[in-house]
Parts: sequence; structure tokens; C-alpha cells
Amino acid sequence: DVAKNAADLILTDDNFATIVDAVKEGRGIYANIKKVIGFLLGTNIGEVITVFAAMLLWHKSPLMSMQLLWINLVTDSFPAIALGMEPAEKDIMNRKPNDSKKSIFADGLWEKIFVEGFMIGILTLFAFSLGNKLYGLQVGRTMAFISLSMLELVHSFNVRSEESLFKAGLFKNKYLIGAFLIGTILQVGVVIIPKIAD
Repeated sequence: DVAKNAADLILTDDNFATIVDAVKEGRGIYANIKKVIGFLLGTNIGEVITVFAAMLLWHKSPLMSMQLLWINLVTDSFPAIALGMEPAEKDIMNRKPNDSKKSIFADGLWEKIFVEGFMIGILTLFAFSLGNKLYGLQVGRTMAFISLSMLELVHSFNVRSEESLFKAGLFKNKYLIGAFLIGTILQVGVVIIPKIAD
């Protein structure tokens, strides 16, 4: 009992291989937390850039409050949950241990979040400006709404791994595929079904 109270780790099955499994699970959970944080902050920065820049440039909001709420509840939530269930990458045990003194944003995560958020914002602004110029404010808002939501859904695949999407395995996370399909169907439905679109 004294040894158990003093120990940092207690094996309940007398098998040292359990330590390896526990470390792998812990590293996978930590990596998934970073992915979810990176995804959510990146998409939110994209939304802030879109609204802020459009108000400065055109004095018009590119998105209505209901559209922003929809994006945050539907387009962001499902992929974020799915990213939390991402299987551990194959080489996760070959990586160096994480420094407990380092921030979760260390090793370039902040820069990556800002670059990706900036790209999402710029592409959404382009869609809004094109729609607003050619067809008017309502179409511009619809184009910004569709662009931002679809960019965020696609971006969820981008944060899965540091490696190429095809090398990491496109269909490895079935929950993310499901979240993408559900998000796309809901997004298309909310735009093309007249009673919902109004």
C-alpha cells in the first residue's frame, strides 16, 4: 500500500507491455487534443477575418448571425468530435517524448493555426465579394456561407496529420468521413430547401 501511494504508475496485471500500450494511448489522446484545438481555433480565426475584413472593406456583414451560429454548431462540431476519435498514427511511438514544460501550442502550432485561418478567411471573402458584386448582397452572403462551411469541413482532413492526406490514409477515420458527409448534406439542404433557406 505504501508503494502504491508513492508510485506514479501502478500495473494491475503484472505485464510490462501494458506500459507501452498506456504510453501509446496517452500520446494518441494528446495528439488528438492538439488536432481539435488547431481545427477549432483555425476555423474561428477564419470566421473572424471574414467578418472583420468585410466590415472594413464593404461596410457589410458577409454572414448573418444565424449563419454563423449554424457554422459553429454544425460545420465545426461534428468534425471536431470526429477528430477527437482519430486513431493513433503508426509512427507515434517513434517520436520523442513530449516536453511537459512546453505549451501545447509549441513547435509551430500557433503559426499553422493563423496561416490556415487566414486562408479560410481570404477564400470566403473572395466568394462574398464575387457574389455581392455580380448578384447582390443576399447571393454574396449565401456564397460566403457555403464557402466558409465547406472550407471548414475540408480543413478537418488537413489537420489529421503532418503528413500527406493520402499517406495518412483518407478513409482511416470513419467518424470524420461520416461528419463530413453529414455536414455536407445538412449544408446543402439548408441552402436549397426553400422553407429552411428562408
